[in-house]
Amino acid sequence: MFTSEKMTQDQEQQVKILKRVLEGWRMVLLPLKSIFLWEQQWHPCAIFASISLIYLVIWLLDLNFLATMAIIGLFINSVDFLVPIICNSIYTPSYWDGQKEKMFEDICRSLVNYYNKMLQNIYTFYSLRETSPCVYFIISISTSLTLAWIASSINNIFLIYILSTVMLLWPGIQHSGIFNTMLSMLHLAPKNSTLKTE
Repeated sequence: MFTSEKMTQDQEQQVKILKRVLEGWRMVLLPLKSIFLWEQQWHPCAIFASISLIYLVIWLLDLNFLATMAIIGLFINSVDFLVPIICNSIYTPSYWDGQKEKMFEDICRSLVNYYNKMLQNIYTFYSLRETSPCVYFIISISTSLTLAWIASSINNIFLIYILSTVMLLWPGIQHSGIFNTMLSMLHLAPKNSTLKTE
């Protein structure tokens, strides 16, 4: 069993490792954070338009799966190589101050928290296999069948487009409180009363 102190030490170690990995991207992460959290009104539109443009190009190219994966890999590697070089040539070391370092550390800590929470949810789900195998298999089989039915009914590129859009808009949805507002509206909705027959 992990103690909370041990988990905090592991998390701090993860934050340090992530800061080292993202060192070249730190100048880009600060503006990206404001975009993903919708600090300006046009940010969700920019996210939606960017994703739509990328998927429109993929759809127009009409490449097979391997060619699409190769182009996406080439693009990601090129961006990962060029962004640190461009950032280091544009920004001087004096541009980076203590406030920006704290914001960068907060971003890394948030990413580590989301990653650990996702892993915890996965472990919790797989622990159902030991504690409650019937529930585990019912959830697994019904989810697999539902996903297979959806994938056979709807174009796969369109499904990935919807998933990507929701994933990239989700931090702003949570930060702006839209999701909580919708949940509270559902809870406050009047319940349909059944007609009583006399």
